Amino acid sequence: MSAPIFSAAPVTLEQELHRINTTLVPQHQFLEALTQLMLLAKEHVADAQLWLLIGHVYTRMAHWTDAIAALETAIALNPQLHAANRLRALALFSMGQQQQACDLIDKVVKKSSESGDWMLRAYLHAHTSRDPMKALQMARDWGKRFADPLTRNAKPLKVADRNPRKRLKVGYVTADFREHSVAFFMQPVLEHHNPNDVEVHVYSNGPSDQVTTQMRALVPHWHEIQADSDETVCEKIRQDGIDVLVDLSGFTHGHRLGVFARRAAPVQVTWLGYMQTLGMKAMDYRLVDAGVAPPGHGGYYSEALFYLFCMSSYVPPAYAPLSAEPPMLRNGYPTLVSLNNSAKITDATLRIWARILQARPDARLIIVVKEENADAAQAHMQPRVQAAGMPLERVSVLQQQPLRNFMELGHIADVALDTSPISGGTTSLHTLWMGLPIVAMDAVRAVDASTARMLRGKLAPLGEVAKDAQSYIDAALSLMNSPQRLVQIRAQSRTCLKKSVLMDYGSRTKELEKAYRLMWLNYLHGHRKALSTETALSSLLADTETMS
Repeated sequence: MSAPIFSAAPVTLEQELHRINTTLVPQHQFLEALTQLMLLAKEHVADAQLWLLIGHVYTRMAHWTDAIAALETAIALNPQLHAANRLRALALFSMGQQQQACDLIDKVVKKSSESGDWMLRAYLHAHTSRDPMKALQMARDWGKRFADPLTRNAKPLKVADRNPRKRLKVGYVTADFREHSVAFFMQPVLEHHNPNDVEVHVYSNGPSDQVTTQMRALVPHWHEIQADSDETVCEKIRQDGIDVLVDLSGFTHGHRLGVFARRAAPVQVTWLGYMQTLGMKAMDYRLVDAGVAPPGHGGYYSEALFYLFCMSSYVPPAYAPLSAEPPMLRNGYPTLVSLNNSAKITDATLRIWARILQARPDARLIIVVKEENADAAQAHMQPRVQAAGMPLERVSVLQQQPLRNFMELGHIADVALDTSPISGGTTSLHTLWMGLPIVAMDAVRAVDASTARMLRGKLAPLGEVAKDAQSYIDAALSLMNSPQRLVQIRAQSRTCLKKSVLMDYGSRTKELEKAYRLMWLNYLHGHRKALSTETALSSLLADTETMS
């Protein structure tokens, strides 16, 4: 008797969307995801969830115009689809329409109980308003609703080994150990950690690339957590016995703040990935330096500020050819360039750049945007450039470049223009490594002035720090009028960086390990006696041992 033949059950649209969203999207296979979604749209053109996912993929690709069109289709099909408006707010923000984005996300949260909506609200307001207390309040609004209840209900944390001198287990939680700015700061830390003092664990929540492979080779204990729930990851970290757990994402994509909210480790720290406060009670410390958070700024943060002499290190890309000669000497005209994430370019900034071009009629401007193809780049930026009054014939919009191509832009540009109110970070360091001087705007908050803070001390000769729009314009014009100074900056830029604290990797990592030890001693004491690496470690260690 032959066995019966069973036909496979047809795959539903819901199952297909789930597959694409959980397999292709997390691995950044956006083009393949989009191709499959568009095929599905031919048969399911009236499905709101389908258009929501299309909008989500376009958002991840930084195709803002296409994202908004897809999301508006989803909303037309289902006006109650709050997730579509959340993504639309992000797209508006990324297109320079910051206030419209804030207004929209404020409307969304009035009807939403989703953590992502409230977190995005905190993010957008923090990067739009210059009022640090408003940023704190928005973050606490999220924390009180979503993070703090998890902390109150968390299982008690049992710490078996309370030896103040023990080899500390340090865990880094990140989605960005890949070709990402966080990796450039963290690579020297992983290379220089002293294995006699710390045992390093990485909990990776992101996709992999060549940089990931390099980072993984530096880490004795690497854990992939993308497929695991916050509860599972929290339990694993507790079982691993991590003493100091470090968040490197903040409110950015791929974060695992739900793990921290559940109190995965006795000491929990946020660092590098997000410069604003998180508003959650379970995050004990934020690593800063005096440039990032000047004395007296502690009231702007929910975390205790722990001060390092310098809060970060920098490793330049392996491929970064230096052009000794500014291009203007062979072109006969100067070229300005904006290299920061285009989401940081406000309409006000574009108008300032327009004034520079008006004052120097032969100058060109290149704007590098986040979109990955030329059509999407033009669709995003060209209308804004035109609205700002720029001469279109002298402005070029360049799509996002692979890192190797990006590091060659010093061969075609003479002067870099930083953005305001959100300044550059890793991009500014890459820019200086190319030999390009930077014109930056100063501000009170670190997120508004990180480039200006870099241009201090040994790096001061490599750029200009302006106090207002007019002095910013004057600084750009002065640099374009000084070709010999541009030659000099290119000749000394890499030497200045190499001599700076940013590239003193051994000292930076040693100081970081001291910070972790002091935080551990604070935990054993039951209060925060030390909030700076200037604290005498031997004295606090002796106090701890006497207490025990």
